[in-house]
Amino acid sequence: MLAPARRTDRILSLLFVAMDMLAVPVVFLATYWVRDNLLNGIPGFYVSFREYLAAVPVIWVLWLAVFSSAGLYRPRRHPGAMGELQPVAKAVLLLSLTMMAASYVTKRDFSRLMLLMFTVLSLPASLAARAAARRIAGILAPGTESPRVLVIGTGEVASRVITSLRRLPGGRHVMAGVLSPDPNCTVEEVEGVRVVGCLADLPRLITSMKIDEVFFASPNLDRSRILEMISDIESDEVHFLLVSDLFEIATGITGLDDLARLPIVDIGRSRNGLVQRFSKRIFDIVVSLALIVLLSPLFAAIYAALLLGGKGTPIFRQTRIGLGGRPFTLLKFRTMKPETGEYEVAPLAPGDPRVTRIGRFLRKTSLDELPQLFNVLAGSMSLVGPRPEMPFMVEGYRGWQRKRLEVRPGLTGLWQIMGRKDLPLHENLEYDFYYIRNQSLMLDFSILVRTLATVLAGRGAF
Repeated sequence: MLAPARRTDRILSLLFVAMDMLAVPVVFLATYWVRDNLLNGIPGFYVSFREYLAAVPVIWVLWLAVFSSAGLYRPRRHPGAMGELQPVAKAVLLLSLTMMAASYVTKRDFSRLMLLMFTVLSLPASLAARAAARRIAGILAPGTESPRVLVIGTGEVASRVITSLRRLPGGRHVMAGVLSPDPNCTVEEVEGVRVVGCLADLPRLITSMKIDEVFFASPNLDRSRILEMISDIESDEVHFLLVSDLFEIATGITGLDDLARLPIVDIGRSRNGLVQRFSKRIFDIVVSLALIVLLSPLFAAIYAALLLGGKGTPIFRQTRIGLGGRPFTLLKFRTMKPETGEYEVAPLAPGDPRVTRIGRFLRKTSLDELPQLFNVLAGSMSLVGPRPEMPFMVEGYRGWQRKRLEVRPGLTGLWQIMGRKDLPLHENLEYDFYYIRNQSLMLDFSILVRTLATVLAGRGAF
């Protein structure tokens, strides 16, 4: 049986979709009214009402696909200072770009200014639709939207989390209790919230206390232990939130939920549905195919240089583990001497003698990774995702570590732009799990842009 707050989440998600379905024709009519009344008679602005009306079903599909891919149909309980403005604005911008691309492909003669007006009107319309959805959800499910919260930690961070939750508009959170990371802890309460047990009691208390959200708010907690515990619980009905030290994500990649300037990472199970997966796959196909075509002269030049260099076959093939634990053949340009073993340790320093002269340049510029675009096109990889791992590494995974096999491995990912080779495994996994939980086309686009900057700067590669 769903906890009350989770039932409200389901209702709210459906209402978000329904209100957006209503918002599309409203924005369409408003845009047409502006054209008909304010721009009438200006050359190049006349398009018949019937042509506009025929575009509405297409706009419906694009709107729902973009907003779904952006994660906007997953209720946000901790929207932060900017609320929903930032994610909705990003989605509207992506929608506008998608509509422009669709207009170009279909040869529809829609003015760019008209698309701009549609974009400008879409932002307030979407925000109003979401506000209305929340109001209706409160009417349909009165008194059922207060999440019951457990906070793990007894220190300053836990105190800040509790205080911040109480200050959220509406006072929606019910503080069910605090768990101590230390079984020998003598603290009885934190900010007036009773300590009800220790970390080992978490699985039992989630069920008995009907918990909706768990905050890991102790900086000394071992990340591996947290992730293993969440994997063992395997609940789709509980939000597991980590007060994280991944500050670069919070400030440079995408807006995290936040409380009192504490970055909060939702590290529960991924909820990406069919629409998100389909949109991501289409994005991978279009971008990888375009890059293969555009970079084909570079492919040929590198291949020829490696062939003339005589250091083995230009293409290096290696078995890696992909989606669902299935093996696939990863492609790279050869950068190391042929006598190097297939699974030897990667170069640890710029002057590693196993790396060829051409290979050193390819690794420094990350051009050795380009053949993986064919892996992306074939579907064994994605443009963005966790690092594709070697079979013997996956064999040593514990249960919770196999979570990273729930998505396709990526050509790049958070692990690459946050320091790449300098990160220990548990931090890489934390980045991977953050991505798995929060993946969207906008996050993918942000990571790709940051990857380009990282590659151009030559950081973390040798």
